[in-house]
Amino acid sequence: MSQVNVQDPSNSTRRPSATSVAEDIVGSVEEDIVLGRLHPRERLVEEDLIERFDCKRHVVRQALFQLESIGLVERIRNRGAFVKAYTPEEVEQLYAMREILELAGVDALPLPAPERWLSELEDIHQRYSAAVDAHDLRRVFHLNIAFHRTLFAATGNPYLYETINEFAQKAHGIRFIAIADSHSLSRARHEHQAMIEAIRQQDRHALRELCRQHLLPSKNRYLELHPSNR
Repeated sequence: MSQVNVQDPSNSTRRPSATSVAEDIVGSVEEDIVLGRLHPRERLVEEDLIERFDCKRHVVRQALFQLESIGLVERIRNRGAFVKAYTPEEVEQLYAMREILELAGVDALPLPAPERWLSELEDIHQRYSAAVDAHDLRRVFHLNIAFHRTLFAATGNPYLYETINEFAQKAHGIRFIAIADSHSLSRARHEHQAMIEAIRQQDRHALRELCRQHLLPSKNRYLELHPSNR
C-alpha cells in the first residue's frame, strides 16, 4: 500500500492573516508617532503603507480605522489620513481624564503590596533604566508602557485598568516630544523609582502625587510648542 504524504500544517509557509498585518501596521505607526518619525498633521499615504507592509488596501484601511479609534490618526474626507494634531483644549481635557483615572487607580492598589508584584515592577524598572542609559528609545517606549500597565493591573478592576490604558494610548501622539528629551527621560526614571519606594513604604499619598506629577512633562512640553503659543 502506498503511503500518502501528508504535509504537517505547522511546517507550511502561511501568509499572516489580515488582522495580524493590520495590528502590525497599527503598532508600527504608533511607534513612528511616539518616536518622532511621524509628526502631527503628517499625511499617512495608503500606497506607502501597502508597499511597506506588503498587504492589500483594505488591510491598510482597517489599520487606519483602528488608529483613528485609538486617537492617533484623524481621517479627513476627500483628503486622507493624518497624524492627529491635538488642540490645547483637547490636551487639557485628555490629561484631566488621565489624572482622574490614574488617581482612582492608585486608590485601588493593594497596600501593603504583594512582593511578587513589587518584584515585577522593579525588574521592568531596571530594564527601563538600562534602555534610558543606552538611549534605546524604542525599548524605553515599550518598557514604560509595561511599567504602568503592571502598576495599574494590580487594581483588580479590569474596567478601570482598560480605561487607564485607553487614555494613556490616546496620549502617545502628545508624548513624542518628551520621549526624545534626555532630561524628561531622567525625570521619568527617577519618578518610577520613587513610585516603587512609595509602594514599599505604603505611602499612598506620595504615590498619588508622584503619578499626578508624572503626567505633566509631556503635556506641558506639547502645549509650550503648540503653534498657538508661539
